Amino acid sequence: MSNEDERARQFVDRHFPAVARFLAEPRTIALDTVDHGRVELDEPAWCVGHGLEMGRPVYRHDLTHNSVRVKAGAVTEAHGWVPMLNARISWAPFLELVPVVTLELSVQHDFPAEDVAHVVQGLADCIKRLEQVAAEAIRLRGEVL
Repeated sequence: MSNEDERARQFVDRHFPAVARFLAEPRTIALDTVDHGRVELDEPAWCVGHGLEMGRPVYRHDLTHNSVRVKAGAVTEAHGWVPMLNARISWAPFLELVPVVTLELSVQHDFPAEDVAHVVQGLADCIKRLEQVAAEAIRLRGEVL
């Protein structure tokens, strides 16, 4: 665990003890699937839940753990906030061996030349955040394998 991760864990432990206890406890969920009936899964601490999979028909290979979304973009004069990045860690344990990075990267506008520097800074922010998400996905492989 990196020094930054340890400081973050200590912060949560100190200021949000109920959240810390929840994240520390092993969680198992049960979801109904079309092809395999009720399926029980161990829920990783980084998964935000399965609300999208409840109340609709799903197959076992559709069951997916998702992290929080990581976003980045730029503030421009012409268009205000321009979203560029939407990424998260995702793992379908019956379909994939390890967690992967689900990535949407897009920007499409006509910009005045003066705004291009803001777009470039937004792209630099995207790079930093993607590197962090990828590093976390690689770290999580150790918990899965």
